[in-house]
Amino acid sequence: MIRFYLLESYQMELWCIWEISFLTFLVSRSFNDSALFWNVLSTNEHEQEAIENIISKHKKTGWQGEVKATTKKGDDVWLEMAVIPFSTTDEKSELLIIASEITERKVAQLEIDRLTEKSFEEKMSQQKIISSKIIENQEKEQNRIAKDVHDGIGQMLTGLKYNLESIDMKDVKKATSKIEHLKELTSNIIKGVRTATFNLTPPELTDHGIVPALTKLTQELARLTGKEIVLFNKTDFNQRMESLAEINIYRIVQEAVNNAIKYAESSHIIVSLSHSAKILSIVIDDNGKGFNPDKIKHVKTGDGGMGMTFMKERIKYIDGRLFITSEESKGTRITLNVPLNN
Repeated sequence: MIRFYLLESYQMELWCIWEISFLTFLVSRSFNDSALFWNVLSTNEHEQEAIENIISKHKKTGWQGEVKATTKKGDDVWLEMAVIPFSTTDEKSELLIIASEITERKVAQLEIDRLTEKSFEEKMSQQKIISSKIIENQEKEQNRIAKDVHDGIGQMLTGLKYNLESIDMKDVKKATSKIEHLKELTSNIIKGVRTATFNLTPPELTDHGIVPALTKLTQELARLTGKEIVLFNKTDFNQRMESLAEINIYRIVQEAVNNAIKYAESSHIIVSLSHSAKILSIVIDDNGKGFNPDKIKHVKTGDGGMGMTFMKERIKYIDGRLFITSEESKGTRITLNVPLNN
């Protein structure tokens, strides 16, 4: 125990109990009987002022916390310190100060905080890149749809208008031939509209939920591609979910099926739904060429690499989990599990 008499505008007597390791540090320093406590504790002026303020402010109420002190050699020392008043009058304050050195623990904590902040910054930077890619792809998709509508559907509508205006009902034979041609042109326009707008949010999703929307998705893709794409609702799931969950589930399944068609060159794709009281599980199986999941992690664009990233980001938004199992030449299985908030 070390006793200090501090001669300031008030009289204060401090009884200090130190951990042995820090007591050695204090004893190794030279000070006289009238030395100020905070000057003995640290050689740094700012630290001295901070410790003085703590003691002055809390001499009647007490205080507990961490303080930093600088040794004569310039080393930083961290202390866990408690200021305990046990006899306080207008003329004199008696305080008990208990402290122990926590430098090793504090340094470790600061390093953890630094790494945590660095990891957070890296994660935010990665998130910004992903978000910008999502926006970029959405913009490309909108431009593609606009181009399809303008170049394809727009031209066909112009042709339809021209042919309608040129029909001469006086010549029944030619009129009949043109009408047959117009029927075919109209069918092509309908098909073009369906193709151009296929990636937009389907009305089935908004009006009826995820199962009708996925049913429509698999049927339309099967019709457009000629591939066998089927949906099995194993547990007759028919619940409505939050709109955010439904649209993200739809986009994930859409991306998985499109990847199976475009990159895996699959001829058979099966989408299976099942559910329990708390989880909706959707599995997409294909018989395509498969891939090495470890390699796809490093793919940034093309070959479905960004598609995988988008699926993982979307599943995070709805607190779900995504599992990808694949092997080269043996197809791919993508499983997503989404919590049901009943």
